Amino acid sequence: MTGGDSTVALPADFLELRDIYVDATPRITLSYLSPSAFSRDARTTDSGRPVFYTVLGQEFDFAPIPDTNYTLELLYYFKPTAMSNSVASNEFMANYPDALLYATLGEAEPYLMNDARVQTWAAMYDRAIARIEGSDENSEYAGAPISMSVTTR
Repeated sequence: MTGGDSTVALPADFLELRDIYVDATPRITLSYLSPSAFSRDARTTDSGRPVFYTVLGQEFDFAPIPDTNYTLELLYYFKPTAMSNSVASNEFMANYPDALLYATLGEAEPYLMNDARVQTWAAMYDRAIARIEGSDENSEYAGAPISMSVTTR
């Protein structure tokens, strides 16, 4: 973040944010506000250490406006690199080649006039996707017990 500028561009591969904080001692976790709550409640004209953020278009917007330069740390979901003639591999090819293989075989069978194999490839593809989803669910809160906290106003 640059002092005096309340906006920071989203990363080019950004899909969804999981966590954002100012890298300081101690770490300062920023609180999300919807765009309408942000413009109404977030001290958007004040200057100081940012406490709130929202996403407007392709930018993060922070309040108060940073009074100096700060380093942000983000944890976010990203768009995988698309495969092409010049990009031979991506995260899916490295981690889940079976899912790509079965999807490709399933799409190819009707063109090869081998409709009997479509069911086989579909079943294997469904199993591969179920493993990916299971891995994703297991990693969501890996190693940390789920706890509930109650906040009051």
